Amino acid sequence: MPCKGGYRENIEESKVRYEEDKKYRESAEHKHWLWLVDQVHKTETGFAGLSHPNKLYFSANLVSGEVYNGGFEQYFFNSSGSYYHYAVEGLREIGAIETLQLLLSASRLLFSDGQVPSDTAQRRLLISSQSDENTNEALGLLDQIFYKDPDGFSELMARFAKAHSLHSDF
Repeated sequence: MPCKGGYRENIEESKVRYEEDKKYRESAEHKHWLWLVDQVHKTETGFAGLSHPNKLYFSANLVSGEVYNGGFEQYFFNSSGSYYHYAVEGLREIGAIETLQLLLSASRLLFSDGQVPSDTAQRRLLISSQSDENTNEALGLLDQIFYKDPDGFSELMARFAKAHSLHSDF
């Protein structure tokens, strides 16, 4: 019986989540993101062909997506880490200072000198050489702080996009 087991409540929550997801998929923000991914991965000019504000927006969003998906180690391990320098600039530009500090701390943990190579293979080698229990524990703590969203990341990104008219064509 749906009501006795609390299933009705779960069904109603699922309907609300579905409607929110549908609304997001139809939003200019989401369409812009899909366009950015296509530009970077499916055009001849790739990332280099983006405007500077789009480069910053894309790179900062990669940090958010990767860290929420698998933590700072995943961000640096995957190709997203190749955009690290733009992500640093982007986080600074949008005003995500706490998030920036977390990213910089993670880079110092994984790359002893804090210099993050653009080359994915080189980053992976350095990460594997730095990986130990203490590093993993420290990264886990940084991840936990990140998950609390100390800067209100989405709101900052929305303001940045609006200030640079990034969603106006979508």
